[in-house]
Amino acid sequence: MKRGVLVALSVGIVAALASAGLWFYPTASADENPSNIAVSDFETRNFQTYQLDNGLKVLLVSDPESEKAAAALNVSVGSWSNPEDIPGLAHFLEHMLFLGTEKYPEVDGYHRFIEQNGGSDNAYTADENTLYYFDIDAQQLEPALDRFAQFFIAPLFNPDYVEREINAVHSEFTASLQNDSRRLEDAVREVVRPDHPASRLAIGNRETLQHPNLRDRLIEFYRQHYVADRLSLAVYGPQDIETLKSWVNDRFNGVRSVESTSPVYDQSLFETTQLPMLMEVEPRRETRQLSFRFPVPGTLDLRQSKPHAYIAHLLGHQSSGSLISALKERGWADALHTRSGGLTASTHSFEVNIQLTPEGLANWQAVATLMFDYLDRIESKGLEPWRYEELRTINTINFRFAEQVAPVTTVQRLAERLAVYDAPNVLRGPYMLENFDPETVRQWLGHLRPDNALVTLMHPEATTETQSQWYETPYSLTPLSGNQVAEWRTPEPSDDLSLPASNPFIPKDLSVLPMATPTSDLYNNLPQKIEIQPGFTLWYEQDDSFRTPKLDLTLLAETPVIADTAQAEIQTRLYLDLVDDALSEIRYQAGLAGSGYGLSQTDRGLQLRLYGYSDRLPVLLDTLLVELTEHQIDPERFTLLKSDLERRLRNTREDPVLNQMFRRLGEFLVRSSHTPDEMLAALENVTPESLIELRDRWVEQLRLTMLVHGNITESNARELGSRARTMLPPSADAPSVRPSVASLPERRYRHEMQIDHNDAALLGYYQGENSGLRERALYRLMAQLINAPYFAELRTELQLGYIVFARDYEVKDLPGLILYVQSPSTDPALLQLYSDRFLDQFLQRLQSMDQDTFEQYKQGLINELTQQEDNLYQLSRRYWQAILDGNPHFNTRIRLAQAVKTISLDGLTRAYETQVLDTEAKRLMMHQVGREMSEDYAEHGSGLVGFYPADDPAVVHEESSWIVPTFNNL
Repeated sequence: MKRGVLVALSVGIVAALASAGLWFYPTASADENPSNIAVSDFETRNFQTYQLDNGLKVLLVSDPESEKAAAALNVSVGSWSNPEDIPGLAHFLEHMLFLGTEKYPEVDGYHRFIEQNGGSDNAYTADENTLYYFDIDAQQLEPALDRFAQFFIAPLFNPDYVEREINAVHSEFTASLQNDSRRLEDAVREVVRPDHPASRLAIGNRETLQHPNLRDRLIEFYRQHYVADRLSLAVYGPQDIETLKSWVNDRFNGVRSVESTSPVYDQSLFETTQLPMLMEVEPRRETRQLSFRFPVPGTLDLRQSKPHAYIAHLLGHQSSGSLISALKERGWADALHTRSGGLTASTHSFEVNIQLTPEGLANWQAVATLMFDYLDRIESKGLEPWRYEELRTINTINFRFAEQVAPVTTVQRLAERLAVYDAPNVLRGPYMLENFDPETVRQWLGHLRPDNALVTLMHPEATTETQSQWYETPYSLTPLSGNQVAEWRTPEPSDDLSLPASNPFIPKDLSVLPMATPTSDLYNNLPQKIEIQPGFTLWYEQDDSFRTPKLDLTLLAETPVIADTAQAEIQTRLYLDLVDDALSEIRYQAGLAGSGYGLSQTDRGLQLRLYGYSDRLPVLLDTLLVELTEHQIDPERFTLLKSDLERRLRNTREDPVLNQMFRRLGEFLVRSSHTPDEMLAALENVTPESLIELRDRWVEQLRLTMLVHGNITESNARELGSRARTMLPPSADAPSVRPSVASLPERRYRHEMQIDHNDAALLGYYQGENSGLRERALYRLMAQLINAPYFAELRTELQLGYIVFARDYEVKDLPGLILYVQSPSTDPALLQLYSDRFLDQFLQRLQSMDQDTFEQYKQGLINELTQQEDNLYQLSRRYWQAILDGNPHFNTRIRLAQAVKTISLDGLTRAYETQVLDTEAKRLMMHQVGREMSEDYAEHGSGLVGFYPADDPAVVHEESSWIVPTFNNL
């Protein structure tokens, strides 16, 4: 459906709803906030920034309602500061900080303490910064901060672990060797001028870190860069500001105060004489991508006006007449993304990435001409003040009603922002658009010219002449000159390109409805069934928790038609792709204005979820329902999207090892699973007519369940339900669809995989007995106890691989335990032996565990289960899951927490013995045999006894019983 038709439809709907009185709400008010930074009128948390005596910048967040606490510390140094002779040192330092401090010397002590108290921790190293973070039960924030602070005061850099951690970094490096994004960046790295730090390997590996004085150089790097002036700390907790401040002062004033400034790299990324240049790159996946990299100056001084972001907004727009719209009309591209580079004082690049179709690849030079034509239009017609004002309006609305997110996500964002924004604007900085200056925008457009471009063309038939050093990426370089560049400099204007019109989805009324029912501080209202008809159930709640002008709407169109065969599944996926493609312009406009939708295929049917401002969301619902039920298939778009779906299915062979193994596990456990190869075969015979025939079949066999939750009255919720029911008429005799899960026999199965990857991997799956709440609680607690020591033993001590974890894993509410190790050096038979040895020894740890430690783990899990949602979206998701589970009391997590309370240490130990260690425990061991590991695997595999072969899921299916797990099913 064309955008003009949709907008006309939308306007009509808005007028109808306005006449019904839906859009006239009283305005909400908020108490004055005590924060010393700019906050929204609706902000309830207290933000305070200040600076320690040693120069360390601090931002505290007091949220009395939070049951979790978190902290993040940003260091203004990253991989670009690596010494020339030790690429990867900054990343290696990040790893080493986790391995003990003078005050807390245990190698796994920090990680174990965090996990034991219901938390998580991690870090990452970027080009110009490194970020460390954790979250934890709020009551344990003070001791966690004490441990965290020691990273930046007195780390041990234990010599015994320097060599071991090199192996961990190398494992992380090898795990990414087949990632096409990393492979492309490795080729680009070799084009960057040698005196720019982007010309060096960032991640590091065993070769780059083999330096005779590595530990000394590590300490030197740490002492130079990890100083108070370069650190920004964000701490979040329910404690009051003065308490948080005293904890931070006591612990972080010990960070060394040394005069230091963050390095600025102001040399250009490329030699002037190099550009324009064409780089062709051969990918592993079937990918066709045209990219433009324009070296640009730093943006830190432009953080209030953001001309680079304004250009990216217009160039990446997806409305009618946009660059991507014109490319799609020609059948040349599927997607376009811009990346302006963020905020930095250093030179970097402005990037435009275009996903090409095969025909677009053949016409890539014409694609480039259209792009430069559009850039010219931005300069000549895109600098009207109203466009900037519209974007500023959207940003202002989105800041005012920004959703709260998890504390750990909040502190990560704030710690990074504190390093680049002045303290008063640390929260609103990314939303700021001030001082529109057309001349500055023109200056920036001057950098986005053909003569300043590195053009990369990545496709399977690329002409290549050499390989990159680290990722062995085949590529070639060719200077761009002559008539082609001349055409790009002065492109012929195209009639079908135009700048975007005003956005029709910007909300006009942002007030909040008064509550229709009484509220209480002691309880929250819950969704109620307000309409029950044959084949249709409508749930409704007017939100009384967050009180924002937003609405969340979820609709399940339950049908047995779309998942019973691979043919039906792939036809449904292609049809939804076509619907989504037809709505791409509307979806983009709505998304900019704060509203959006998800349209997905589940094993129960079709699911729609819409979220955004109540002022406009009903418009989006009607638009989506019309397109879903009445989509007219365009033969050209059908051919293109079918080809793209085929390509994506073939590319699953290049997915990360972890993803492929979990997908294979699903094929063993879920009856309705189909392999990518099965769906590829089924896709061959799909026609437009077969899609319409399938759509008509599932429209005739629908059972509808709908949840309307947020800023809306009951009468208007009924109206939305009525419209959904009109467009998707439910059938009184349509069955409820429940997926079947294989209940494994009491055996130990082994399944071998030969993924085309250097790494080996072990995925061990241990299955619970039933989907009862106690069983689910047992497995969650078991995973909580195992994860940290499993990581410490197999990853830190034995250095078997970088990716190591233990976690609970529910399949349609049937609980289980997953153990995973991925290794570049150890075959899966040895991984199995090491894993089994750990499990045997862990029994002794359980048997000797003191009651206080066990209770601490339990409390951590209980706190995690009872943690309140951060926003309306999360709360709606919990409500919806309860509706799918058949729990009308919406208390699944509370009941799970109660079940955790009843578990004794003896009871868990017995369950561990019988359901993990016992020879009759239900288990499936999946072994990925890495390249060149077959001989080692055969040799070590002879030591594995007691396994039943599981060469194919069908073998296990025949020997399993099939169950339909349901809520609290005992």
